[in-house]
Amino acid sequence: MLARLYVIISSEEDKDYKTIKDLLLQICPQFCISPMREYAGLKNHSEFYITCDLSEDEVQPLLDQLNNDWDGEKDDCICYGFNTKMFHKLVYYLEFQLFD
Repeated sequence: MLARLYVIISSEEDKDYKTIKDLLLQICPQFCISPMREYAGLKNHSEFYITCDLSEDEVQPLLDQLNNDWDGEKDDCICYGFNTKMFHKLVYYLEFQLFD
């Protein structure tokens, strides 16, 4: 199944993007990660996308590694870093979607 993860980080620094990208690739080496771009919704924030193919039994363990408290079903969920525990302190927002 195709999965897409949308990520907003609290930085526009390349070094911070690289740190987050490296951590994500440690969590899931098959991630295909887009370049970052400035996020227009918040000053000094960046956004990027990730895609990968996952089996049904890989989804929940992945979500558990990324955040401790998702809102929504596991095939379409979001979380914010200000009120949950992200895998890195610079991660502000995650949105996960699973497609058949």
